[in-house]
Formats: sequence, structure tokens, C-alpha cells
Amino acid sequence: MRASFSKLAIAVGIAFPLMAVNGANAETLRLAGTGGIIEAMRQVAPQFKAATGIEVQVIVGLGTSGAMRAIVDGKIDAVVAGLPLSPELAEGLLVSHRFARTPLVLITSHPKPNGIKAGDIAALVAAENPKWADGTPLKLILRTKVDADTAIIERALPAVKDAVVRARQRPDIPVAATDQDNVELAQRVPGSFGLAGYGQIIAEKCNLRFVAIDGVEPSLKTLADGTYRHEKNFYLVFPRERNAGAEKFLTFLRSDAGRQALLATGNLPVGE
Repeated sequence: MRASFSKLAIAVGIAFPLMAVNGANAETLRLAGTGGIIEAMRQVAPQFKAATGIEVQVIVGLGTSGAMRAIVDGKIDAVVAGLPLSPELAEGLLVSHRFARTPLVLITSHPKPNGIKAGDIAALVAAENPKWADGTPLKLILRTKVDADTAIIERALPAVKDAVVRARQRPDIPVAATDQDNVELAQRVPGSFGLAGYGQIIAEKCNLRFVAIDGVEPSLKTLADGTYRHEKNFYLVFPRERNAGAEKFLTFLRSDAGRQALLATGNLPVGE
């Protein structure tokens, strides 16, 4: 992870001076953030430009933490985040608006996975040699300790938290550093078992299957009607005093055209 971060830091150091020049153009919105919806933003960007004339420069690879540092430093204009602002940041120069939600799903490369009861997830995570119902080895993929998706499922299912702590002590279980690393591993490992946002899988066209929880298949329909209960939210974050393009982007996401664009990428639009 340290090596990857160093390479990223070098890439960012090279890219940001170029972006600073481009940023002088008022018709460009520089945006970065969580990998869980960054591809969706790339797909929405051309429609936003067609509607407003403003180009969205989507910067990939920073993640939420890197993007938040960049926006505080004035290097980008907006962040798509998987968590609301902390109280400290919310009282400062940034504002946050929830604009979309998507099912938080269990994913696998298994061609025909059996469904799982929510109460059994912790036992699967803690098991040393878990298997799918057909006997196929179930290969757990973990995320980092600061990952938002893990925090969401641990809040919803407290028993999972202790199981994850124990699983982290096992050297044979891979830990994915980013959302993109996570789905790449899940596609490559036979019988994989991981956690991701439904919208990312749809937008990136990943070769993965969703695992039903308590007999309910995850989808935008089951999330909207409340039968599927696990979700993740996305927020658009931008400075209070430097927000013209970001405000227009937020307005677009809440328009009919923007809402349709979000639905096409596996995200339910929300508004305030």
C-alpha cells in the first residue's frame, strides 16, 4: 500500500499543475472522490456538458481521503464522497449534499451463488474454510480498516465487526485498498466473497454476481421499496465560496436528465 501511495503521490504531483492551468477555465469542473461512484460520474459528465457547456474533469485514483485533501488545498472543485462531512469539516468552508444511494451488496465470481441470511454473514467471515452451498470454497476479500462499506455493514450487523477483526489476523485473506482493487480481485478469485456498491458493479460492467440477503435480491427496485435494507449514500462536497460549477452539477443531478443518468449507472437519485 505504501508503494502504491507513493506512486499516486508522484502522479498527483505531476497532474495537479496541469489541472491548475485548466482550472483557470471557468467552464471546467475538476472532480474526484470515492471509487464507488467515480465511473458513474465519468458517464454522467458528457450529459452535463451537453446541458450546460461545462466540462467535468474526472480525476481517478485519489479516493475520498485524497480528494478531500485536494479540495481543501484548492486543487479540485468538488468531491464525490461515500460518507457525510465530519462535524469539523461541516462547520468549516465545505458543504455536503446527498445526491444518490445504491444497494450495498455482497459480490462473488461464483456463477450461481446461494443466498445468505444476514445473521450468517459474521460466521462466514470468521470461518477458516467457508464454502458455498455447492461445496465451492468461499474466498473472503477484506477492505482496509477505514473503508466506508465495511463500516456500514458493521453498523447494520454488529457481529460482523468482531468477525472482521479476527479475519484481518489471517495472512491468507487479501485486503483490497481501493474500490477498483476490490472488484478486480473479486472477478479474478474463484468463489470470491466481498462487499461493494451495486452502482459500481453496474457502471463498470463487472463480471460478478450479487448474493441475495434474507431471500431478497439487491436491485434499485428492492432498495426503493425497502425490501432490500442495506445501502450506501453518496455526497457532493464543495467549498461554500467557490462553488458555481459544483452547484450547477448538483442541480443537474437533481434534474430529470440527471436522475435518469444516475439510474442508468445503478444509483437511485435523491434530493433535499
